[in-house]
Amino acid sequence: MLFQLWLFPALIAAALGHSIPLGEAISQECLECRVTVDLYEKEYGDKTTDHIGELLIDLCISFKVETNYICRAGLSNYKEEIEYVLDTTLTTPKQICSLVLDNCGKFFDPMNVTWQLPMPGSKPPVIPKTPGQHTLKVLHLTDIHIDRDYVVGSEAQCSNKAFCCRPDDDPNELNKEGVDIVEPAGYWGTRGKCDVPFWFVDNMLQQIAETHKDVDYIYLTGDLESHAVWDYTKEAHADRIRNISALIRSHFPDKKVYFAVGNHEGVPMDSFAPHFTPAKFNMSWLYDTIADSWKDSIPSDQVNLVKYNGCFMVKPFPGLRIISLNNGYGDTMNFFLMVNQTDPDNSMSWFIKQLDDAEKAGDKVHVIAHIPGGTPEGMEGFSLNYYRAMIRYENTVAGQFFGHVHAELFYMFYENPNSAQSRPVDVVYSAPSVTTYSRYNPAYRIYTIDGNYIGSTFRVIDWEEYVFDMKENNKNPQKPTWQTLYSSVLQEYGLKGNLPSEWSNLINRMKTDDALFNKFMKNYYRSTEFPDWDEDSRLERLCSLRKSHHSEELCSDLKKAGSA
Repeated sequence: MLFQLWLFPALIAAALGHSIPLGEAISQECLECRVTVDLYEKEYGDKTTDHIGELLIDLCISFKVETNYICRAGLSNYKEEIEYVLDTTLTTPKQICSLVLDNCGKFFDPMNVTWQLPMPGSKPPVIPKTPGQHTLKVLHLTDIHIDRDYVVGSEAQCSNKAFCCRPDDDPNELNKEGVDIVEPAGYWGTRGKCDVPFWFVDNMLQQIAETHKDVDYIYLTGDLESHAVWDYTKEAHADRIRNISALIRSHFPDKKVYFAVGNHEGVPMDSFAPHFTPAKFNMSWLYDTIADSWKDSIPSDQVNLVKYNGCFMVKPFPGLRIISLNNGYGDTMNFFLMVNQTDPDNSMSWFIKQLDDAEKAGDKVHVIAHIPGGTPEGMEGFSLNYYRAMIRYENTVAGQFFGHVHAELFYMFYENPNSAQSRPVDVVYSAPSVTTYSRYNPAYRIYTIDGNYIGSTFRVIDWEEYVFDMKENNKNPQKPTWQTLYSSVLQEYGLKGNLPSEWSNLINRMKTDDALFNKFMKNYYRSTEFPDWDEDSRLERLCSLRKSHHSEELCSDLKKAGSA
């Protein structure tokens, strides 16, 4: 059965994106599911797609994938989107059963289609440049995920639900008597299926402002809203963006904050309608809010672009350009892309032009975005074009700053996109989350960057990371303290410099060095309490670090002997 939190996108992906049967594996539940769909088709005929929302809800409830309330509340959010995509692509509703249930057929996935944009000009020779002595400090925050309904003392171990640490979402279940709390939600938050309360984020920002007075500016790479995806509304999301931007400004009144759109900014989640869709799906409610909330950091000549597709470019210093790329246009769960996924709203062609303009001007570029391309949510067509751009503009791109995965990770780029034995050309820095979801301690990162002076490389020299031990701080909530996870990532992993080749070599070293891999996993969760691992899980984790797009060839040397 599908993991509950991602129930809604998975149900809908099954309905929309899996239309060509490649094989059959029929179970009793599978037959029951198909019978349910048949009944809908017999009753509604050609109008079945008009009732797809009802069908999804019935299947969700019938197969007990979630509580009745969450099935109804969450799936209703996607109704109009599903109906539009179905009507446009003529996909058969019956294929919904393939992802609702295990062993109910295997289907071709049209989301794996690739497309290719041309890269301007030819790549100039790679000229390594040594950073100078002047540096900038950049704070990186990501995946804050504030839960406005967090309740101290509520159940933190709701094993039968997708999300905890809040009152039961079903009004009929509120205030039930005689229900024992297995683990009460802590004051500052709880590691598990919980997000963080507002007061935790407020305290964190206060601590950063008081402790790190040398921060020059801030990267905020998306996902401000909680994981209660069934509860999303456009009004609440817009309020959350305004509230968090105001909160950050209150603690950092003289610092620029550069924001990138996360998949949880969409309502429903992952939904970013390109302009080829009907007007009712227009994203102005979100993009206008972003343009207004971060107007102090967005140049006036970029406001219209932000309002069009959520992207912008800014020049904070001579010689540096920051590009905020909305890669929700490359999100596999953005179902609008099933209609047409080629360069949505010109986002990728615009991005490539920005890199080309920077190269011609002799400027360096920092890219801020949310979803790393090699993760399951990264659509291959979008990810591969991005990958090719990183190779082409290797001399220009000085840093890539992402979020989304909540863990502390990095992702490699190689000169040959299908060979990890080729020369490493770049790295995505995927920062740790502020939220605890689903088993992390909150953390933030501060980069030391070469600049700001004439001839700056603007490359990341090193970074430090700070962690909030949730369990220990909840024991004494009156005196919250942050700890240094490490003061130098180079020293932490024995890197000779912050070079792509060193990060690639780190992956190779972790293949056989158990102590080094354990250190990596401790930092991954920001805790000494992390799951046991075996050789299979180690190789799988290391493989993910190689992949900034979806190519198993990048992991050919990470297969156990005898495995396929």
